[in-house]
Amino acid sequence: MRPTTTRHRVTILGLLCGFALIISAGAPATAAEPGFQLRERDPASSAATIARLAAMTPEDAAQRRIWVYFTDKEIFDSATCALRLQEVTATIGEHAAARRAKVLGPDLADFHDIPVATAYLAALRAHGAEIGWPSRWLNAVSVRAPLAVMEQISRLAFVQKITLVARGRANHPRYGAHRPSGEERDPLDYGPSFGQLDEIAVTDAHAAGYSGAGVIVCMLDTGFNQDHPAFTELLADGRLLAQYDFINDDDNTQNEGDDPENQEAHGTLTWSIVGGFDEGELIGGAYGASFLLAKTEDISQEVPQEEDDWVAGAEWADALGADVFSSSLAYKDWYTYEDMDGNTAVTTIAADIAVGRGIVVCNSAGNYGTQDWYYIAAPADGDSVIAVGAMRPDGDMASFSSHGPTYDGRIKPEVIARGEDTVGAVRPNTIPGHPEALYWPLSGTSVAAPLVASAAALVLEAHPDWTPMMVRQALMLTADNADTPDNWRGWGLIDVMAAIGAPVAAPESIGVQALRLSAWPNPAGDTVQFGLRLPAAAATEEAVLELYSLDGRRLRTLRGQPGEVQLRWDGRDGAGRKLPAGTYLARLRAGAWQATGKVVLKR
Repeated sequence: MRPTTTRHRVTILGLLCGFALIISAGAPATAAEPGFQLRERDPASSAATIARLAAMTPEDAAQRRIWVYFTDKEIFDSATCALRLQEVTATIGEHAAARRAKVLGPDLADFHDIPVATAYLAALRAHGAEIGWPSRWLNAVSVRAPLAVMEQISRLAFVQKITLVARGRANHPRYGAHRPSGEERDPLDYGPSFGQLDEIAVTDAHAAGYSGAGVIVCMLDTGFNQDHPAFTELLADGRLLAQYDFINDDDNTQNEGDDPENQEAHGTLTWSIVGGFDEGELIGGAYGASFLLAKTEDISQEVPQEEDDWVAGAEWADALGADVFSSSLAYKDWYTYEDMDGNTAVTTIAADIAVGRGIVVCNSAGNYGTQDWYYIAAPADGDSVIAVGAMRPDGDMASFSSHGPTYDGRIKPEVIARGEDTVGAVRPNTIPGHPEALYWPLSGTSVAAPLVASAAALVLEAHPDWTPMMVRQALMLTADNADTPDNWRGWGLIDVMAAIGAPVAAPESIGVQALRLSAWPNPAGDTVQFGLRLPAAAATEEAVLELYSLDGRRLRTLRGQPGEVQLRWDGRDGAGRKLPAGTYLARLRAGAWQATGKVVLKR
């Protein structure tokens, strides 16, 4: 049986239905639409997908997964939307509710959280499609079907478009040539894992009493060997809260059935770097955290794994209360560099939506630094994602570490951690010449990302009221390259204790829980309608909406009367000139309160 979701009660305002794109202070912009208006049908995208399928053999085309995006969720008025949101949020768990409240306020949910219309899924089945994972965040479902069936589906009135499910690979690490010795000892006895934690001040955080306790980390990876001694204490404490295999559709993330012997190797490695505890051998950066395990990558074939498993795992973990995602996967098949703009790739959109639900998303930048495609890959291009690059033990960057900029010019990665000779858990008989080895140094951005995910868990333990963007900001602004960030090191090597002590404004002082800015349509043609939801404390303040270019130039200022909730922008600058297609930043200010987001113009 596929996993179900759990949710919690919420009070709904019509604005949440009228404008599904919610942009709050410290929350990302995401692609969505009003709950009771249709997405415009996109026959050109569907035709391009049909052409790609037609170029394959009939057998290959029938086995390819296809995203089917819907025009709506069978909701066409705000009253119905409000009722559906009440149903959806009635069972949100306590932990997830507290996490969501930091970014969504007392409402806890928005249009993204309403499930896909069951009637539409039934209609696809009736046409002969094999249904995969529905995504409420994307309002889409992955399917398999013969070409003729996909042609029929693409013409259905409630289908916005069909696209190929993109493929990706784990950023698989390389084994080191030797096992480093643990030169220093600590009351915890870190053994050979001391260096990778000490250089980012995790050892100091542990000494100060932080371990990630109370924080829920979701690992999105290949599978997880729970018999490894690195996890004995974690399992004995009952801190493995849930697991799900999105490949075999069951609740066992260890090797099973026809899984290859090394299916669980990568996930076991990354999980151990976050949560392992075997004194004298390995201590994870957030060894006291609780965990959700999502098995999302199938290595049984020499083909990349589809992105829909990652999205399904992310939505499952959101419902179960995850605070942090640690992901070491990269998706670029079927995408181009132009798609690495933070708004296009499916996993990127899903990752940014996860941040909008209060989850810190840490993803490896990729191991493409020496290849023709040396850039980061999705979802690391997300503007709310913490993309993690790999540093060598001597402080230089690892040559394989992917880097920026994103296509729209943003600096990537955000931060770095050790990604060369990083010690983690391995299976016996894995290391040539060392059949008994249970721990070994490995290299790749995939082993750097869980170090930063550990750091995020420690920061959240210290500041449970911080939003994901506040955690991200604290890690970036206290890193060692923060004064001169670049597209190689980003903001630099993190310092967990400095991040914990960073002067990041608390939510109540900046109005995270109440100030909202929404936009429709987005992307837009000539006109964008902004919806403003101001907190009671700002109701008497003048609303000022400013539009900026990505390089920081202020292009237009719009002013509203106190309490005004809608402003319209005609896509022009202050001199009346029509602005070119591209991404623009919007900032809403009302007294001391503010919220920001992105708007995309398509001409």
